[in-house]
Amino acid sequence: MPVVDLKVDRSLICRNFDGYKLSFDPVPVIQQELVSTPPLKMVPNADQYSLLHAEAFGRHNILCPDPWLRENCYYINKSRQVVLCSYDAQEGRPRQQRVVHTVEEQDRGDGYRQSVGAYNYTLRFVSEKYCVLCDGISTYYLLDTGDRSRASSTAAWQLLTSTQINPESCNRGFVLYDARLDVVQERKQISLMAGHVGRRVSTRSDRADTFYMDLTWGCWTQTLTPSDAWSYSVREELDTTGSIYYCAFEPRAESVVFSIIRELLTKTQRAAALSAAEQPQNGVDVAVAAGPPYTWTQTFEDVLIRFRLPSGLTRNDFDIRSTNSQLEVECLGEILLTGALYASVDSDLTTWTVTAECLQLTLVKEQQQSWPHLLSDVQAAPPEGDADACPLPERALPILNLEDPIEECDLGLPDEDVKMVRFNLEAKDITHTVFLGPTPPLFTTSLRAGFPAAFATRHGVDASLWLPVFQPAKPGEWTVRHEGNLHAFGYVQASKEMRKFTDCCPDLDYAVICEGVRYVLIYKSRYDSAGGLRNRNGPQVVIGKHHMVSISDEMGEILGLSTARNVITILTAKAVLYLQV
Repeated sequence: MPVVDLKVDRSLICRNFDGYKLSFDPVPVIQQELVSTPPLKMVPNADQYSLLHAEAFGRHNILCPDPWLRENCYYINKSRQVVLCSYDAQEGRPRQQRVVHTVEEQDRGDGYRQSVGAYNYTLRFVSEKYCVLCDGISTYYLLDTGDRSRASSTAAWQLLTSTQINPESCNRGFVLYDARLDVVQERKQISLMAGHVGRRVSTRSDRADTFYMDLTWGCWTQTLTPSDAWSYSVREELDTTGSIYYCAFEPRAESVVFSIIRELLTKTQRAAALSAAEQPQNGVDVAVAAGPPYTWTQTFEDVLIRFRLPSGLTRNDFDIRSTNSQLEVECLGEILLTGALYASVDSDLTTWTVTAECLQLTLVKEQQQSWPHLLSDVQAAPPEGDADACPLPERALPILNLEDPIEECDLGLPDEDVKMVRFNLEAKDITHTVFLGPTPPLFTTSLRAGFPAAFATRHGVDASLWLPVFQPAKPGEWTVRHEGNLHAFGYVQASKEMRKFTDCCPDLDYAVICEGVRYVLIYKSRYDSAGGLRNRNGPQVVIGKHHMVSISDEMGEILGLSTARNVITILTAKAVLYLQV
């Protein structure tokens, strides 16, 4: 399987960029009242408590931009109405909100109504004329939007067809990840990728239940008949047990690109894997490698011990006894570690967790000092990566790179490797992989209508935007092109732990971070040359501009974000806000 490298275009990097300066210039904000009822925001029920559920509900952007007309965006309110929010760039003010479509209950076709636990509505524009609506339960709607570029048009959207997302599945609750329109053999084809968070119940008493993302790859095809009817079929079913940070179809929709942290398997591959995993394992050998079955590291405050373990073990398989001076770790009757600790610890603060192949034990020291050994027995394993076990103050620290400052918020996902994979339908397997390290994509955005979404990654202190490249003449080859850079934005966003939505302007003039309530942060990298300032014996310094917009608490939670060249549209629980940038 080929591994694709992300090759940075050096001409897009600004080496003399010296950060952002907080500006006190006011940002004009136009507030527009909601047209009728508030936006519809669904919440999870008591059984939807996994990380995948939290991401499906918490990360959902209720405000959907139109890639062909970036000043237009849409949301669905509690009356099941699709509402248009439009900004007139020439006059510098928003147009009146307008209801363009109402989702009829009888069109649902599955007997269900929107209730607690159903997913949010998802809207995706696939052309200048067509739009796909997912109701968050089990149904797709294909809508004819007419000519959306005509601001004076008051015509309502027309429903062309609707269908069950997966007719053979009883799953209730889907989110639409991506939709794409292609013309294949003179027939229009709309490819759809929807996800449902499922729960896999283990048949073994020593295994916990597993939550996973069940993906359905569907396709609408327009038939060559006088009625131009649409037929629907499910092309493939995939699933993964980890988060999905990016999903986009290639042109012609023969492949789809995901950003994931776990394996992506087809339905057949998953069934085979589950069959093997559910077999009872007798005589599990917990010492899977030669030497001590653990490694340990330390700071002046605590000690972290990791035990290498085979897959399939749970918390119930371990017996851990810890006092201020003694530690014993037992697994399935076998002693992994026992003895007197080098120094005293606070046993009340001892914690331990079990992951897929690792037991992690944390001890808190009573006195801040360096331990040359974990146990008082000098034959015990030295700290990991330090064969001489020299004290912490005497160790050689890595040389700091001032251009790539690293803080705790920069470390990414612990013990996880994020990758970008290309799944081909004909091969029914992953054909290409891009390894992104421990940090997932910073955000995804649409740079050009009709193209796959771009994704942003951290490159030094910058945020680099990448676009998958499809080569029709060489379908077996696949690359990712460097589209642009947001200077120093990778470092800036890493410290914004309260961020909810992140996006940028299609021409990369600015980037924006929205928190869940109150604050909107705007970063313009193409702003000022610092009044002619220069570094000593260096080029002229470039400084960006940073705006912080405070939204009244009366507006409620921020539910959606959309960006255009001169305006940022923000949907809150009480109003629509237009920030003129």
